[in-house]
Amino acid sequence: ARNIICATIGSLPLEVRRESNNSRVVTPPFIRQPDPRMTGQSVYTFLAEDILFTGNGYLQILELGTDGRPLSAQWVSASRIGKVLDQSSANVTGYTLDNAKLPTSGLGSLIPFTGYDEGLLNRAGTTILTALALEKAVKRFADEPTPNVVLKSNLPMPAERVTALLDSWKQARQTRGTAFVNDTIDFQSIGFSPEQLTLNSARQYMASEIARACNLPEYYVGGNAGGSMTYSNVTAERRNLIDMSLRPLMSCITQRLSDIDITPRGSIVKYDLEEFYSPSAIERADIYQKLIPLGVMTVDEAREREDLINDTN
Repeated sequence: ARNIICATIGSLPLEVRRESNNSRVVTPPFIRQPDPRMTGQSVYTFLAEDILFTGNGYLQILELGTDGRPLSAQWVSASRIGKVLDQSSANVTGYTLDNAKLPTSGLGSLIPFTGYDEGLLNRAGTTILTALALEKAVKRFADEPTPNVVLKSNLPMPAERVTALLDSWKQARQTRGTAFVNDTIDFQSIGFSPEQLTLNSARQYMASEIARACNLPEYYVGGNAGGSMTYSNVTAERRNLIDMSLRPLMSCITQRLSDIDITPRGSIVKYDLEEFYSPSAIERADIYQKLIPLGVMTVDEAREREDLINDTN
């Protein structure tokens, strides 16, 4: 779920537009790649992850321009950031990085990104812990491929022989998948198989719970709900993914980047979703078939959009 949400957001290009008429303007390098040492995709993926999990994300200013706006900034994990509160403990007056107080403005200060809730770890912590506990139960059954058993001796045995018997029994099951006992040892199963414990269905249920907590369709993470993506509906599925799952998190990032301390007044930062929403080849061919006879588009324009025009220079 994290990879679907955060990596998708990190891969989407950002652009700057005029707020008055939505026309494109030159996008500053800072918006596309805040940290010159990392790809913009990596920075925004980690930033989205912090906002998703903790409700807050942070960039630390490394370089300022003559207009006082940042030219470069590095992503800082939210786990390293502390908040300095006022006397009422209601308002944030500053931040610390690894317990060291940071300046409130200028170089070294933070650009905070506030999420839309308290974060997944706080909101759905119990669900995540339950899923982890279930995975531990599954691992126990993977480590012990047969049900729990009792070996009962019909004759008295010293403690060291009991230990040796148990060790050899365990080693035989792990290396050969079976073990041998003579007629003086009784074998009794007291455990349950994974099927009896319905571990598979429990894992699917927890996957569904995780999907709900992340606001994702259940089949994205292998939940119980049916449905799948096909070639014909992939465009619609992508729109639904953005509109129903990713847009709240995307808005947390773009609205902060649109503030006047980062972007000049009158301009706003948006995600460019044209390529992400691009229809399939079959759908595009159908569009060209309708537009070219109407004179809205020429064959050469259609070929150019499909990158089919050779450069002869």
